[in-house]
Amino acid sequence: MKLRQQITLRFVVVVMAILSITMLSVYVFTSYFLNKNFYRRLNNRAETVVGWLSQTIESRKDIAFLESLLKNRKDQITAEEIIVYDDNNRVVFVSNAAQVKEIEPKILAEIKQKASIEFVENDLVGVGILYERAFKQYIVIAMAKNQYADEFLQQMRWMMFGLLTFSIIFVGFIGWFYAKKTLEPIERIGTELNNIFPQNLNKRLELNQNKDEINNLTLTINQLLDRVEEGLGLQKMFIGNVSHELQNPLTRISSQLEVSLLKERTATEYQTTIFSALEDITDLVKLTQNLLKLSRMTAYNNELLAETVRLDELLFEAKNFVLNNNPNYKIELTFDALPEEPEHLCIVGNSSLLKIAFVNLVQNACKFSSDNQALINLSATDSFKVIHIEDKGIGIEPKEIEYIFQPFYRSSKTSETKGYGIGLSLVDRIIKMHNGKIKVASELGIGTKFSVIF
Repeated sequence: MKLRQQITLRFVVVVMAILSITMLSVYVFTSYFLNKNFYRRLNNRAETVVGWLSQTIESRKDIAFLESLLKNRKDQITAEEIIVYDDNNRVVFVSNAAQVKEIEPKILAEIKQKASIEFVENDLVGVGILYERAFKQYIVIAMAKNQYADEFLQQMRWMMFGLLTFSIIFVGFIGWFYAKKTLEPIERIGTELNNIFPQNLNKRLELNQNKDEINNLTLTINQLLDRVEEGLGLQKMFIGNVSHELQNPLTRISSQLEVSLLKERTATEYQTTIFSALEDITDLVKLTQNLLKLSRMTAYNNELLAETVRLDELLFEAKNFVLNNNPNYKIELTFDALPEEPEHLCIVGNSSLLKIAFVNLVQNACKFSSDNQALINLSATDSFKVIHIEDKGIGIEPKEIEYIFQPFYRSSKTSETKGYGIGLSLVDRIIKMHNGKIKVASELGIGTKFSVIF
C-alpha cells in the first residue's frame, strides 16, 4: 500500500472512530434519558392510582368509575395497563381487563422486598409500587409500551448510519487531498533527486521558507549530496592515484627490459637492469601489501580486539622497529604525568594493528622532518591516554588536513617524497577501530603534530 493510501486510511479510521464514539455516546445518553422520563411518567401514573385507591378500594362502584376514568384520560400511553394485587398476589384492580398481563411471581416478590422497582416485561416497561392500607399490602403496577422512545431511537439509528456513511465518503476525499498536500514536498524532493543523479551532482535541493521537518530533511539530503559528491571525487582521485602508482613502476620495468633487448649487453649491464626492475617490483609488492591491509581493516571484528595492550611498551616496540629499518632516523620518546597504576597505561585492542598505526605515524614524522627526527610523548590519567607524535618539517596546508586520511591522497608539499598515500588511511581506521580519536595540528614551515587519544 502506498504512503498516500496509508495516510488516507489512517485519517478516515481516526475520524470515524471519533465520530462513532461521539454518536454512540449521544445515542446511549438519549436512550437513557428517554427511558428514564418514561419510567417517571409510569411512576406518576402508579402513584396517582395509589391515591385514588386509598379512597375507593372498598367500593366496587368506585372502582368501576376509576376504570372508566383511566380509559378516558387524554394523556393515554400506548398499551397502558395498571394492575393492583393484594398481599396474596390476586388481582383486585386492572385498568383494561381485556389486555391483562400475567406478571411473573418473581417480579411481585421483588416489589414486596424493595417497595419500588422498574422492570421490562416482553415489549412493555413497567414500575411496581408497594402500597399498605389497613394492615394490608397492595402492589400497584403500571406498564406501557414506550413507543415514542422506540420510534425516536430507530429514526436516530438510521440518521446516524446515514451520517456515518456520508462522513466516511467525505472524510475519505478530504484525507486523500490532505495526504496529497502532505506528500507534495516529498514528491518534489524525489523529482529533484532524479534530476540530480547521476549527471548533476553539483546541484542541490531547494530549501523552503518554513523551518519545518521537510526543510530539515532537505538540509540532511543536501549534506548527504555533499558527502556523495566528495566521495565520488575522492574515488576518482583514488583510481587516478592507484593507476599512477601502478603505471610508473610498470612503465619503468617495461622500458628497462625493452632497452636491454635492443642489443647484446654485458653481464654487469644485465645485472644492473635486473636490480633496477627488482626494485620497482619490490615497490609494487609494498603497494599491494598496503592495499591489502587497507581492505582488511573492514573485516576485523571485536573478537580480534581482545588483548590488553600497554601503550608505553607498544611505543618502545614501534620506535625500535623504525630505527632498525632506518638507522639514519632519530626518535625521542618521553613520558609526562604517568599514573602510578600500570593498568592505567593499558587499553583493550590488537597490538599488531596498533603497532602498524604508530609505526606509520613515527616513520612519517621522521621522513618529513628536516633533521629526520620524531618526538613522541605519552601522557595518561585514569580516564584517558594521549600520544603526541611531532615532527619539525614542512607542515600541511590547512585546507588539505581534512583529506590526508583519504587513501592515496598526497599533500602538495609531499608530492616529491616517495610514498603511496596509504599509511594515514590505515592509521585512521585502526585508531577508530579502537574507539580512539586522532587530531592533527600543523603550521607551514614549522611542523606537524598528530595526537592520538584513547
